[in-house]
Amino acid sequence: MNGFIVFLAIFLAVLLAIVILVLVIKHKLSNFTRSYLGKSVGETARMLSDGLANECKLPYSVPKLTPLYKPKIERDFPEMGFDRMESMVRNGIADILNAIEIGDPQSVAHSSVRLQDQIRGITEDYRSKGEKAHYDNIKIHNVGVESYNSSSDCALAVFQAALESYAYVERDGKIVFGTKDKPTQNLFSVTLAHNQDLSQADTRSYIESNCPNCGAPVPAVGTRECPYCGSGVVPVVDKIWQIDSFGLLK
Repeated sequence: MNGFIVFLAIFLAVLLAIVILVLVIKHKLSNFTRSYLGKSVGETARMLSDGLANECKLPYSVPKLTPLYKPKIERDFPEMGFDRMESMVRNGIADILNAIEIGDPQSVAHSSVRLQDQIRGITEDYRSKGEKAHYDNIKIHNVGVESYNSSSDCALAVFQAALESYAYVERDGKIVFGTKDKPTQNLFSVTLAHNQDLSQADTRSYIESNCPNCGAPVPAVGTRECPYCGSGVVPVVDKIWQIDSFGLLK
């Protein structure tokens, strides 16, 4: 009996010490937050919670490299122009998401075979699981250039697009991913490709770049003058630039 009383006394003493320690820590933490933030611990916790909630509503940032690459793109492809490329990205990402939703890869304007195959793979994966993806009320926030490279036979421009949509996936009428109640913020990459010497391979219909005067092939992307006879060359860039691929970054 005496042993039980001793054990109970020790247990109560330890419990009391823990309670006192918690109260002391809470008091010191409260003093700290009031001193440096002007708020109590509870108010600080609510402030952090609200901040995280608002963060989820904010669009992702895109690369700030547009001023660096825009002059080079417009110098290489003045007929296309940067604004038309950006418009292609904005319209393209919306077309891609809609194509995934309706299961029609060929509905994306200016799409390459690579992109169509990519979309087809995604839609077939959803179909095999008995799922359907939805992207409602798509809103593009910002578009920025990630990189731009050109060579003698091709040019690649990689953009990033920050957008929001009511994105969710259904299976048997039930939502298994995402939500209808609030928008989801995403960051996508979109690659535009321009090929200089294209053929009819893979059932693709392209226009080859040749000098209209002597018929010689134009050796470099963005060339404005035939290196053989000096005649002016005007490439049909809007028919050659294509959306080649995309990716979900966040």
